[in-house]
Amino acid sequence: MNKYLIALGSNLPSNQLTSLEVLKKTLLSISQFEMNVIKVSTWWESKAFPKDVGPNYINGVVKVSSKLMPQEALIRLKKIEMIAGRKTSERWGNRTLDLDLLACGNMILPSRTLFMEWFLLPICLQLKKEPKQLILPHPRIQDRLFVLKPLAEVSPNWVHPVLRKKPKEIIDENVWKPEDFLRPL
Repeated sequence: MNKYLIALGSNLPSNQLTSLEVLKKTLLSISQFEMNVIKVSTWWESKAFPKDVGPNYINGVVKVSSKLMPQEALIRLKKIEMIAGRKTSERWGNRTLDLDLLACGNMILPSRTLFMEWFLLPICLQLKKEPKQLILPHPRIQDRLFVLKPLAEVSPNWVHPVLRKKPKEIIDENVWKPEDFLRPL
C-alpha cells in the first residue's frame, strides 16, 4: 500500500461552488478513485503566485493510501481536476482545482538526477517549463509555505527524501517574504 501526500488548491469558483466548497467536494471524489483519505489538513488562505495575478488561494494537504502506482495516482488526480471544471491555463495560473502529487513515501522519481534538474531550475524557467513526466517528491515543496504548513499537519514526521528534513525543519530554515504568509480558515 502506497502512502501519498497530495496538495489541493483553488482560487476560482466552479458550478456555483466557492473555492472552499470545491476542495471539500474533492475530498469525497478522491475516495471514489481508489484512494483512501487518512488525514486532512486545515484549510489555508494564501496570496496568488505570481504576485497579484488573481484571487487568493485556498490550500490544503491530504494524506491518502492506495494500491495505485504513482503514475496511476497522478492520472486519477488529473481526472478529478477535469471533473471539477479545471480548464487548461497558463502555468501557475488561476484555477478551480489544482491537485499536486507531493510525495509517495520516500520515493524519488523518475531518478535522483532528473529530480535535481527540476529542483535546481531557476524561477524564470520554472514559469515556462513543465516536466513531461512525474517528478517525486514535488520539486517545489521547499519553496511553498502554503504546502509546507498543511503538510506539517498531516505528516509531521515525513522526511523529504533528498533534503533529509521534516516539513517543520524546512519551514524554520527558510526566510519567508510577507506575501508567503497564510491564514488558517
